Amino acid sequence: RSEMGRDKVPTGGKAAAAKELAEKKAVADAKAKGVEAMEVRHILVEKHGKAAEIIEIIKSGKMGFNEAAREYSMDKAGKSGLLGWKRKPELDQDFWSAALEVPEGKYTEEPIKTQYGYHIIMVQARK
Repeated sequence: RSEMGRDKVPTGGKAAAAKELAEKKAVADAKAKGVEAMEVRHILVEKHGKAAEIIEIIKSGKMGFNEAAREYSMDKAGKSGLLGWKRKPELDQDFWSAALEVPEGKYTEEPIKTQYGYHIIMVQARK
């Protein structure tokens, strides 16, 4: 078989590529069957730059998502950024749309703008 035309395997090898593919399939499957609700956490800040900085802190491992939410989020209503189970009408449309694209257990790698500010959104579960 020729390898031409195949997607490049991302750094991290075949196991990482397979995991990423499985996550993308899970997201596509959830969207196809329709998501009634998602259990979400978020970090809300005023500025895009601050949200991007927090994403880098989490990615680097200097701080976990929950710790970063306690430290930086303007929304102190949810403990560690937890919003709980939310249905589509309960969330800003841009927030909902972005959350649909996030694999369970992961977070947005780009800040998401809504009427409230900039969010980093983590999806814990869908139903």
